[in-house]
Amino acid sequence: MNDETLQTAAAWAARGDNVALATVVRTYRSAPRPIGSVFAVSSSGEMAGSVSGGCVEGDIYGAAQELFAGDGGAPRLIHYGISDDLALEVGLACGGELWVALDRYSPRTAMRRGAIAHVFGGAQNGHTLVFDVDTDALTGDLAGDLRATAEAAIGEAVATEASSAIDLEDGITLFVESIHPAPRVVVVGAVDTAEALCRMAGTLGWRTAVVDPRSKFGTKERVPSTDALLTSWPDKAYPELELEAADHLVVLTHDQKIDDPAISLALNLGVGYVGALGSRRTQEKRNQRLLESGNTEEQVGRIHGPVGLDIGAHSPAETAVAILAEIIAYRSGRSGRHLKDTTGRIHPTDEPTA
Repeated sequence: MNDETLQTAAAWAARGDNVALATVVRTYRSAPRPIGSVFAVSSSGEMAGSVSGGCVEGDIYGAAQELFAGDGGAPRLIHYGISDDLALEVGLACGGELWVALDRYSPRTAMRRGAIAHVFGGAQNGHTLVFDVDTDALTGDLAGDLRATAEAAIGEAVATEASSAIDLEDGITLFVESIHPAPRVVVVGAVDTAEALCRMAGTLGWRTAVVDPRSKFGTKERVPSTDALLTSWPDKAYPELELEAADHLVVLTHDQKIDDPAISLALNLGVGYVGALGSRRTQEKRNQRLLESGNTEEQVGRIHGPVGLDIGAHSPAETAVAILAEIIAYRSGRSGRHLKDTTGRIHPTDEPTA
């Protein structure tokens, strides 16, 4: 998890260690870690995080030691791929390619949402441009046409919440890193499945919140794994949580007095993923009530109900797996089919962009 790795790097730096940070800026074909993944190395020999699941970290460790022994060094890109003799040497057996940026660690700009453009190569190597959405502030030392290019790329990164790498003239690479909160699952209904869902979401590094106006249900003892617990009705809880389109709502109560307004409000707020537990008959009745109360066919059609992938889940834990699997598929635009029945790439990839 990047947040944990960056916190560890900050702790190493605070105690006086030199720290190097490697970041995946591009992948091609079957690379095992997504763009933006980070790996930190301290001058005391410690390591945290991952950029390849173990394939190239050993080589990066050696490059970091060289960085510490030098005069500071300029940021640089290291390429690992099927055409390199080094790829076999370091064990990149998956047949993919990745480009890793290596530089000395510096504290990240504290912001909730935005993007950072990093330049590799050329006269402005190592320069950055930072955009903070909440303050609408654009800061950094990029200049000229490169700054204009970076501003446009930052706008795209913020809109899509996706990092990217762009090849420019004269061997310059512009890496635009998207900064956004970890995904959040908001659960309505403090039932047993809610606890399983929050616990498993936590292992993914996601944030969670549980909403239940029934005080006997909405207790920390019932859902100890949630990050936030609100014992109020959805119309009160959603503003407090600042529910937004990027969130994922899962309704589990089986009580139409709670379910219907919870779903309707989320649909009208534009929440992207809205899932609801219940039988097919329950879904049909609920959908009809939502239509009669003023929701559109398009809105009701967006509801994932019955929620989850069809994996034969029965227990609360199995149901939580099915729901989280569907959310992951939704976020990545995948079908949730068996991998052996598909022909596309297993991992998302970043094709070189000109």
